[in-house]
Amino acid sequence: MKRGTSSRLARSQQPGPTACAFGTLVAATLVTAWAVGLRVNDTTSMPRGLWQVSGVAAPLRRGQIVTVCLPDTASSRVAVARGYLDAGTCSGGYEPLVKPIAAVAGDLVTVTPQGVNVDGRLVDNTAQRVRDSAGRPLRPFPPGVYPVMPGQVWLLSGHDGRSFDSRYFGPVPVTNVRGLARPLWVLG
Repeated sequence: MKRGTSSRLARSQQPGPTACAFGTLVAATLVTAWAVGLRVNDTTSMPRGLWQVSGVAAPLRRGQIVTVCLPDTASSRVAVARGYLDAGTCSGGYEPLVKPIAAVAGDLVTVTPQGVNVDGRLVDNTAQRVRDSAGRPLRPFPPGVYPVMPGQVWLLSGHDGRSFDSRYFGPVPVTNVRGLARPLWVLG
């Protein structure tokens, strides 16, 4: 090896000022986007695209789209292990879900294998599946009639019949709702 070659190689492998500036700009943009509530949804259970998340306004109502952290249960741990949920900021280390509220306190939810009814009205695309897209068995929430208690919501996404929602994990505490979500730029 020629004299001085190793020091030139070491210098050429170090990032230059332009690369460092670009990296800093990208990081600052991502932090700013997160700080103003911008989130990207890349799952099929809601339209894919850019969403804005804002603070929660009480009381929560049917039809509002929320971001929510699931309680750390066997169901949520299976969802993480199978890749239904990515890593994120929730207490179990996974990302918040984006889901519409289908039922609130005082509503009556009826769960059947054919679908979920709220106050006697079937929610579209809520038939319980026995296997996921990879053919693995699912454990749906038990069929039955459930009055929604104060401090609970049921989350059901009629956007995609394969959605991981209250059909599989049941009601969610209102305290787990992180924010209200609205689509800014979405596909489908």
